[in-house]
Amino acid sequence: MPEKRIKSRIQLNSIELDAVVSCAIQCWEEQQGKSASLEAWLMDAEIDWSMSGPRETPQRYVFILPVEAPLKSVECQFSQNSGMITTAIFRDNADRCQCVSDSEE
Repeated sequence: MPEKRIKSRIQLNSIELDAVVSCAIQCWEEQQGKSASLEAWLMDAEIDWSMSGPRETPQRYVFILPVEAPLKSVECQFSQNSGMITTAIFRDNADRCQCVSDSEE
């Protein structure tokens, strides 16, 4: 299964977060009163194959995150030994975080 292979790659390699995504996760943690893990959300996510580019270089995958995550979806690009979030779509309720509001201006 390609989805399992991609998710195991996430576990083996790290995913780099930009400042806005890191801030949104930190804000969510403060609002919810519990710690969050983007990796855990990615493990529970579904891959949107129609929006992904598995044959592109670098490979990119769009993950539809579970409803409890502050992000609706993220696009990750994978190099040889790491992954990086290149696009993040925030849920409507995430706009309470200043960092999310700043990124949308």
